[in-house]
Amino acid sequence: MKKRILAALCACVMLAGTLIGCGGSGSSSTAADNSTGAPAQSTPASAADTGTDGKTTLNILWWGSQTRHELTTAMLEKFQELNPDIEVVMDYSDWDGYWTKLPAQVAGGQTPDVFQMDYSKLSQYVDNGVLAELDSYVADGSLDMSNVDENILASGSVNGKLYAVSTGTNAPVMLYRKDILDDLHIEMPMNPTMSEYIEIAKQVHEATGLRDTYVVGCSTGSLNFRVRNYGLSLYNDDATALGFDDPKYIVDMWQLALDAQNEGWGMMIGEETATTAFDSMVSDAWSRQQNSNELQAYRDATGKDISMAMVPNTDDATASSTYLKPSMFWCVAADSKVKDAAVRFINFFANDTECYDIVGIERAVPISSKIREYVAPTLDEVSQEVVNFIDYVSQPGKASPLMNPDPAKQSEIEELMGQYSDQVRYGEITDLNAAAQQFMDEVNAILASAE
Repeated sequence: MKKRILAALCACVMLAGTLIGCGGSGSSSTAADNSTGAPAQSTPASAADTGTDGKTTLNILWWGSQTRHELTTAMLEKFQELNPDIEVVMDYSDWDGYWTKLPAQVAGGQTPDVFQMDYSKLSQYVDNGVLAELDSYVADGSLDMSNVDENILASGSVNGKLYAVSTGTNAPVMLYRKDILDDLHIEMPMNPTMSEYIEIAKQVHEATGLRDTYVVGCSTGSLNFRVRNYGLSLYNDDATALGFDDPKYIVDMWQLALDAQNEGWGMMIGEETATTAFDSMVSDAWSRQQNSNELQAYRDATGKDISMAMVPNTDDATASSTYLKPSMFWCVAADSKVKDAAVRFINFFANDTECYDIVGIERAVPISSKIREYVAPTLDEVSQEVVNFIDYVSQPGKASPLMNPDPAKQSEIEELMGQYSDQVRYGEITDLNAAAQQFMDEVNAILASAE
């Protein structure tokens, strides 16, 4: 496995020769982080261990927009001020360029001491031996995670060992038009059942003509929410097969979509008139499944009173479909010679109020409950609403553990689900059970072939 992944990394080095300077900024998990303002590329960090005046040199690499670059630079200058024995060498990129730059540095033996990591790629870098284990630093208190929810901390673990610390927390949400619901004197529960959501969807459609796009979506994401309601995962632990063996979960998802479009309150394929997701919340739909830190973007883009609730759970759910989601991670290089300094920085980012006086919640809601309390009074109304939502979801029983990262074949599986779901919704497939079983068989074959 290591040799295969290292070969892939080396291929990225070759690719880097033709792609240096390409890309547009972004983040691991949210539209809000995938901004269009791309920072200029900085000079690659030195691999030296000591800087001028005998200081420890700490190389730090991150991705993001120009705004993130400026905030991170100011934050790192504060870190150096508080830690005068450390000299930080800063290196950054936009999202696309980052996944050329980091593999190239790894393959070239110049892995940064500290660098951002995306959840979808975490296992790959762990398997390749790129990341340092951090459990011992948590155990001795140098990496203080005492105010971090267990589920949030576990999101950075692979095979029971901690390799990454989340920079901030998001959660999946249902964004909805509160202005419309207020006009209709309807209140959306913060934690709605599917029946409650459907009843509201019908009333909104009857009054406004706007329709649902969530239950008719029929994506692997929708299926993931459904199986999580029964304590299951979309994929098994090593992503060699699906995490469930009963086609009923897919059948139920498809049947609900058919009911929604046939009864009129769900949108049919091809009926969207909007050109963007933002426009859709004005002209076509009254709700969308997004992420918690996208609330501001939707309010700004639509000019409407958008609010949020948890993703609806099936009426007979035994577990919550919602999970706390890492926006991105900080990791330490396994071959770093200055791990103690690297951990000191991550601890600063996780726990120091002077850090958050600068960065706020730009990398999502802080993982420390004490830091969330600290930043809350300084935030604008929308940011406070996001923090309050994360606090609500963090309560016992409101969320269930985060699933494993998607397998490498996820895009192929998503495309296959789209093909089946479209045929179901167009009426070209009528035997839902047989189609669901066939889909499952094909997915299991795809996953098995990837071993």
